[in-house]
Amino acid sequence: SHEIRSPLNAIYGYAQLIEQEASVEPKDAARVIRRSAEHLTNLVEGLLDIASVEQGVVRIDSAVVRLAPLVEQVAEMFRPQAEQKGLIFRCELPDRLPEFVRMDTRRVRQVLINLVSNAVKFTDRGEVVLALNWSGQTATFEVRDTGPGISEAQQEQVFAPYERSGNTPHSGNAGAGLGLAISRAIVQMLGGDLQVESVAGQGSSFKLRLLMPQV
Repeated sequence: SHEIRSPLNAIYGYAQLIEQEASVEPKDAARVIRRSAEHLTNLVEGLLDIASVEQGVVRIDSAVVRLAPLVEQVAEMFRPQAEQKGLIFRCELPDRLPEFVRMDTRRVRQVLINLVSNAVKFTDRGEVVLALNWSGQTATFEVRDTGPGISEAQQEQVFAPYERSGNTPHSGNAGAGLGLAISRAIVQMLGGDLQVESVAGQGSSFKLRLLMPQV
């Protein structure tokens, strides 16, 4: 439910904008809707991922991918949702970035969607930033927000299955608390690292580091 809700929200949000004849380019809306639908299809195909991780039987689908467009696609999925809440949404890419890298596209996209979805959901004012840096064949994705933050005691707990941050007014939000648990499991499976830096009341920063060889 948690995984499927994010792309559905993107489809729903853009459909609403078109219906209301808001200032949105139909081709841009169609592109986001199509990519969200593609992500939904991938999710349906990967519903047993978490069980496979626990059993230690997982196939890594490594492919040659355009790095910048992947990040921009995720950003475009959540931009309308953030703007509807009055948030500033920024996507920061460095000037120098390899055009092609090798990665498991579906799983990397899934983790980024989980992180950005949480940032937008729990932030009521300020901004959400999706940033990327690349150095030494390693990509570092960062999702920053100005939300309620996570206390130091809870920063490891949020990665445990069914755990949700309870120190926020959003603790009644729907969701089973699986998104971050699945994300960390996927990242570890890919040989990467997912960490959080946060100060209660001042926002959070989730950093995802993955080896992505330039092609």
